Amino acid sequence: MKKMMSVMLAIICLLAVTGFSGGADQADRVLRQEASTEKVLRVGTASNDPPFAYYQAATDTHIGFDIELMQGLSREMGYDKVEFVNTDFNQLLPSLQEGKVDAVIACMTVTDERRETADFTASYLEGVRAVVVAPYGMEAGGADAMKGKRIAVEAGSVHVNQAKQHSETVIECGSVEEALKLVLDKQADFAVMDNYTARFFIANFYRDRLTLAADLSGGMESGIGIAVAKGNQEMLDKLNASLQNYRETAAYYQIKRSYFGRLEV
Repeated sequence: MKKMMSVMLAIICLLAVTGFSGGADQADRVLRQEASTEKVLRVGTASNDPPFAYYQAATDTHIGFDIELMQGLSREMGYDKVEFVNTDFNQLLPSLQEGKVDAVIACMTVTDERRETADFTASYLEGVRAVVVAPYGMEAGGADAMKGKRIAVEAGSVHVNQAKQHSETVIECGSVEEALKLVLDKQADFAVMDNYTARFFIANFYRDRLTLAADLSGGMESGIGIAVAKGNQEMLDKLNASLQNYRETAAYYQIKRSYFGRLEV
């Protein structure tokens, strides 16, 4: 009797284990299926350009105006998530051509040269201008003060050519932060970048150490857009439509105030 009960118990246990195992396998299949049907938008960005985009290692997250804007647009477009791909600025457009990403957002000025290799959305932020950053306390001399001086700029940016119009000694850096540090360390005399980024760093990190010395824009604003692969009209149309809708929402104005509201730009 005891032997029979032992056999029956063993059978019950085996059935239970088999059943649970089958359930786990089924749950795993469901999870894999959901993951495979998840709509993911792959976006290239340079995560060293606050307040537009920067990476927080502690939380393993990308934050910034460009990041939150892209997340908002992706929801408008029906995507489930955005996968940000951190890339050196001068490799962003090549990553589009190689199909590594679906779009690129990185405070990128739209130029005729860039239009040859990528298509761009309408501008998503007004008031972007090129400015000169100098050591704090330097007498304002305008752009002429850069003549023949050492000028630090981010490699691949439009500011490289702007700097070369004033000096032959242009130092191309991996990021705008690196360019600013060269000025602080007296390894460069000036740095050239967009006004939003310059004001962010000065207001938050380098107050009384760096200052805005000149405006290189001549009163002209630069358009910055989201790039897509050349000829990808479907993605371009979706982004433009979503951008037009999103810019009319309270969420857009909220993130704009959050990142730029205290910078007096």
